[in-house]
Amino acid sequence: MKKLNIIWTFLGNNKYWIVIIIGVLIVAVLDENSFYQRVKYQMQIRDLKAQIVDFKEQYERDEAQLKELKRNPKAITKIARERYFMKADDEDIFVLSEDIE
Repeated sequence: MKKLNIIWTFLGNNKYWIVIIIGVLIVAVLDENSFYQRVKYQMQIRDLKAQIVDFKEQYERDEAQLKELKRNPKAITKIARERYFMKADDEDIFVLSEDIE
């Protein structure tokens, strides 16, 4: 009974601090819009912006290559030889790999 009375007195004297601490914990950790979630979302936004930059660079490279293909028909044979290992009838193709063991 005496311990219960001590606990009750402690809670009565410090009720504002207890409510503040519980509120901060809810906002900081448990809430859907917590600081943890906010940091996680900021990291995700940073990664997505980096992906956007990469895709824009890839788009510009592909756009330049498409313009080159439209302008120069010999570029088609160059790309076919480099990427798809196509060859003319009188040619031999040697593929060299740089495997590091």
